[in-house]
Amino acid sequence: MNSSLNPFCLPDDCVKEMLYHLFGDYKALFSCALVNRSWCRSTIPLLWSDIFNGKYPSPKKRVSIISMYVKCLPEIQRKTLIDNNIICQEDFNPILFDYPKYLKFLNCRHFDHALYAWCKKVINSNINNIEFQNTLKICNQIISQYILSHSTGLNSLCLGHHSSDGQCLMLLPSDKYPEGLCYTFSRLTELHIDNWFPIITQNISSVLLLFENLSLYSRRIKNLSITLNQISNLAYQPEVFNHLFSLIKSQYNLQSFTMTFPNNLEPFLLFSSLLNQSHSLKYLELIRFYDIPLLLSFLSSFNLDTLKLIYNNLITHSIPSLLPYLPSETQFKIKKLIISEANDSTLYPFFSLITKLSGLNLEKLYFDECDESLTKTIGDHCLNLTSLSITTSFSIFDYFLKSLSKLKKLKYLDVKKDRHDIQYTKEMILQFAKTIPNSLEELDFDLISDREHLNVFLKEFKTPLSKLSIYLHELNDEIFNFIIDYAIRTGNLKELCFSAQESFTMEVLLKAKNIIPIITDITEDDEEVRFVVV
Repeated sequence: MNSSLNPFCLPDDCVKEMLYHLFGDYKALFSCALVNRSWCRSTIPLLWSDIFNGKYPSPKKRVSIISMYVKCLPEIQRKTLIDNNIICQEDFNPILFDYPKYLKFLNCRHFDHALYAWCKKVINSNINNIEFQNTLKICNQIISQYILSHSTGLNSLCLGHHSSDGQCLMLLPSDKYPEGLCYTFSRLTELHIDNWFPIITQNISSVLLLFENLSLYSRRIKNLSITLNQISNLAYQPEVFNHLFSLIKSQYNLQSFTMTFPNNLEPFLLFSSLLNQSHSLKYLELIRFYDIPLLLSFLSSFNLDTLKLIYNNLITHSIPSLLPYLPSETQFKIKKLIISEANDSTLYPFFSLITKLSGLNLEKLYFDECDESLTKTIGDHCLNLTSLSITTSFSIFDYFLKSLSKLKKLKYLDVKKDRHDIQYTKEMILQFAKTIPNSLEELDFDLISDREHLNVFLKEFKTPLSKLSIYLHELNDEIFNFIIDYAIRTGNLKELCFSAQESFTMEVLLKAKNIIPIITDITEDDEEVRFVVV
């Protein structure tokens, strides 16, 4: 690693720029660290910036990661480990790098995996299980607090835990926080709180203090996501939620917020906290949230790039049947609306109202379930759409075509048929081909499963697409030639993606590649092949 052996040395800035493009390729970065001292100094910060990313599955590698952090500990903390049944075989010579300061992304669940593997290796095997768990806690407190207190560049923190009983949970102080830890919290720009709550009764004082300190010191978070499960002891629920609401309210520039709702959260208090972020919030994702009237009463206060509602095909709450009263001048400022896995028709009137009141502000719209009213609303109120993803059916197909004919700015269209529908008729396919606006550049649809219907569609379809992706039962020479003829006639097809059983010849494939620059097989063996264009 002697740089003097190399007569030509790149400037440090040049090396750093080159290494930055290798970020995430750990094998390549490790090789770069062995080039010379200069390259090593530039590479180590990248290698250790996201060391707890779950990409090191082997216990040996996990153990080596924790061992390196243990070498960074002050002597008094190393002695505490040794005094508590830790067999330290490390040499404690001065280390070359201050590894904690390079950490930028910390996933506590993956830290747990690594720490548990290290403890299994170094804790005296002669002790019983209770002593092992106590020693594990001591190791956890010392090492996790040291890492967090010295990770001055930490940007992203994911608070998670093992699902298995008996394995460790990153333990934080149950009394006053050290200054370094508070400073680390003050630098966070991304925070994910992921299912801590089923086990918090065991360490309730630590968890409550953690949320209190996050709300006090973490004011720069731009991306916040919270997944809440049922709190095992309801007596602690109000205090936990109050700290979380305070955390939301205290941010200076929150831009993205995602929430998975438990059954016992008071949503009004949540939205009241979010109102403090109406000046900055651009992305709002709500998972399993059913009080849509409450959402409607708050939405006009926000200026959102994206609103995303996900239900996981799981409707566990009663849904209000009456639409809320809103002033006639109410308008929602939403550019992109995504509603997914909401397989309950009682929700559709609320979605239709959100769509209507977003109106000309909407540019992108994604529904995987739809009804007549919602389909008509799109054509009547959302004329500035550039991207539309929708599921249609025989019963609403005419309404869909009527709305589609009005979308003169549409560039991307994704149309899927209802899973209960049988094959669409040739007349329906022809009408669809005639209705697609000339502005369209990319098409995604699975309305065709018959090669004759595909040929009819491509002959009638006049819009020059730039990208087409197809899901077929079979892609043979005849069908490939239909697509080639369309590409020659329109002169604009740059990319073809297909998912199908391949039965075409190499001759036809080479012919297609001379006309269509990019051809990609996107077939997934574990899924039923269908005809779709992406």
